[in-house]
Amino acid sequence: MIRSCAIGFALCLLMPGFAMAAEAEDAATGVPTDIRPPAVAKPSATTKAPFEIVRSLDALQDEVVTGNLAAQNTLPRVIAQMGDRLFAADPQSWRQAKNARAVVSYTLSGGQVRVIRRVLQIGNSPELEKKLMEGALAYVEGREAKARQIFMDVDARSLPPTVAGHVALVQATLISHDDPHKSNELLDLARVLAPGTLVEETALRREIFNLGEGTELNKFVLLSSQYLRRFRNSVYADNFRQRFSATVTRLGLISEPEQFAKIVKPIGDLETDDQLRLYMLLAQAAILNGNAPVARLSAEKAMAVTKDGTPDEMRARLYEAAALILTNNYDQGLAKLKELDVSTLSKRDAELKAAILSIAKQIRQWPEIPADLDDAEPTPNPQAPGRDGTATAAAGPVIDLAQKAISDTDQLLKEHAH
Repeated sequence: MIRSCAIGFALCLLMPGFAMAAEAEDAATGVPTDIRPPAVAKPSATTKAPFEIVRSLDALQDEVVTGNLAAQNTLPRVIAQMGDRLFAADPQSWRQAKNARAVVSYTLSGGQVRVIRRVLQIGNSPELEKKLMEGALAYVEGREAKARQIFMDVDARSLPPTVAGHVALVQATLISHDDPHKSNELLDLARVLAPGTLVEETALRREIFNLGEGTELNKFVLLSSQYLRRFRNSVYADNFRQRFSATVTRLGLISEPEQFAKIVKPIGDLETDDQLRLYMLLAQAAILNGNAPVARLSAEKAMAVTKDGTPDEMRARLYEAAALILTNNYDQGLAKLKELDVSTLSKRDAELKAAILSIAKQIRQWPEIPADLDDAEPTPNPQAPGRDGTATAAAGPVIDLAQKAISDTDQLLKEHAH
């Protein structure tokens, strides 16, 4: 246990950026910032209807799933500009259902709340669209009970494609904690209703990690394969790969060779660079979680798709050695670790090797027990839980020494991290 913790701490400290942060809410369902309207709203020079204005936002968001960073960076400014234009739109335009639905889509895409509030205040939209607007406003304002009351009474399949996927995605989010199975069904529906869009990409990512919390390995692998093939260039793909790697190792989804083979198959369909990236992430995540078999298998797969002598191959060999040290193959792992020529490693990997080597040497060293502990008779403390004068009491000094060893290891890792 101490061995797994030590290597895990080393990687956490020496591989910046790998720590799994909770995933940030993305543009498809982000709670927008309410930007106050200008003192005097200037009428827009354009003659475009609201639904035409919002259509360009949908197109921009779809660029995000192709990996267009410029599109992602432009979104906040575009959303703000659209907010001004929609806020100044002819009040009579909201009588048309397609314009009112566009406001729902805009709001659920991270739009300014002031727009939908104004349209609801005008109050001339069709009843269904008014209901959807009220639900969208409640959702982005965090009034989940009200949002559930409104949205869960709507069949997303009966809505036009421009808004159907958004509604299904919100419905899935609203019941994700109470009914995970139904939530996944709604995520499936959102993907079907909005293919090729940011809505589909978001729904797919969320469903994959919902499945990762359970035992549905086959569907988890199937959907992960779809994501890696269809959205490999998404601006959220790197975050997906890290979470994917952490999930399959942390939850033991590939603890057996047969299960690991299921993960390997979809990865093998990817480009070589993507295969290498995923195997490296799997090896890192497995070591962090003390899953030595998966760490070793992942490192071996990574080495198979790297060129001899490259930094990537050296890093894969480093991970393999670290994994072996966590098992009964300690001596083999230590030998492999010592074989790595520091001159072939990057500065960071050289530091990592030094840290792991120091910890590996300490693993075989039993802490010295002070001489007075050998001669001293245990003094039971009747008020202390478990300290009743039995063998449990004698274990006290050993536990204290183990805790000191962990503390010493932490200090060593901190020194190597700088």
